[in-house]
Amino acid sequence: MQNTNFWLKQKNQEFIMLRLAGWWWIGVSALHALGGIILYYPQWQEIAQAGWFNVVAPDPFTPIFSRETAFWFILLSPFIYLVGELCLWAYRQKLTLPSSVGIILLITMSIGVFLIPISGFWLGFPPSMMMLYSSKISQHQNS
Repeated sequence: MQNTNFWLKQKNQEFIMLRLAGWWWIGVSALHALGGIILYYPQWQEIAQAGWFNVVAPDPFTPIFSRETAFWFILLSPFIYLVGELCLWAYRQKLTLPSSVGIILLITMSIGVFLIPISGFWLGFPPSMMMLYSSKISQHQNS
């Protein structure tokens, strides 16, 4: 009986980790979008004043790096949100994600922190580890 309770506790922990990771990623996505608007407000003003269409990189041989940086910073936010939604979907379906997802995110965050230590990449470590932990519990229970 005690062994069954341990399994149930681990099983719940596995899904709780996914739920926490999902909400964490969604929060990071919101911070990223808001930060992108605030940090790059002058660039967004330039883009708006230039008419929005084809003004980020109108001539690929003469890039406007400040506009491109603002664009790519904001464009990353929906993908971060998508990772959060994937975690929440897996949580609701009582599924776990492959451990490779957590590993790839951890590697990406590590490279980001190495190249840009003073950045938001640090915020990706906790949810990546939660996702990996959730996958490892599931693999252990299935073997």
